[in-house]
Amino acid sequence: MPQLPTPGGDSGTWGNVLNEFLEVGHAADGLNAGLMVEIEKSTGYTLAASDAGKRHVCTVALTITVPAVGTLGDGFEVEIVNDSGGTVTINGPGATNISLADGHVASILEVNSKQRVVKGSSTVIS
Repeated sequence: MPQLPTPGGDSGTWGNVLNEFLEVGHAADGLNAGLMVEIEKSTGYTLAASDAGKRHVCTVALTITVPAVGTLGDGFEVEIVNDSGGTVTINGPGATNISLADGHVASILEVNSKQRVVKGSSTVIS
């Protein structure tokens, strides 16, 4: 079971013990590997079923495309964070588009064979 190093008790293995502990919640590149994996996006992107449980942080104004209903699957959920200083467009199937202003966050859900976008402004607290 991974644990934090014990002061004075992990002499010679402190770094290995700490790395094993950190690998529980982080990938080798330092990104979260828990329930919500965070990925930076700097180019347009089309969502795939494999994106479920991911948080896409948009660092430039871009378009996120949502494929046809049923492609992502019931229970799909992804989070889009606009940290670009511009506008991120969520391009839904058909003619449905959502503009996500800088600082806004959106969750894209597929439930009961329907896709929904829940969006709103976020507040930076640190």
